[in-house]
Amino acid sequence: MSTMDIIKLYGGEPANFLDVGGSAEGEQLVEALKLLNEDPEVEAIFVNIFGGILRCDNLAASIIQANKENSFTKPMVLRLKGTNSDVAKSMISGKEEELNIFYNEDFDSAAQQVCKVVNRQ
Repeated sequence: MSTMDIIKLYGGEPANFLDVGGSAEGEQLVEALKLLNEDPEVEAIFVNIFGGILRCDNLAASIIQANKENSFTKPMVLRLKGTNSDVAKSMISGKEEELNIFYNEDFDSAAQQVCKVVNRQ
């Protein structure tokens, strides 16, 4: 819930909260992201992962796959920390504009960034 709290702290209004759990990967994550992208109340997607069980590289691969298959229209801010987060960052690096993704390793900065992204729309 701290994710929703920090969004509110910086002037945002969370429209949805989705906890994919530690074992979600692949198609489960793709479906979760599709649901968020299709929700008219969602203006941006903030993915905040502190992964010990869920590997950040698996998440990044799912995000890339989901975007290619569904052409997401919502901007996404990623904050990934934990298992293979360095690999995840390198997978996203260079594709930010193509995928409409903002990558930020710091929780506080990432929350501020998602609020700024929404306010620019």
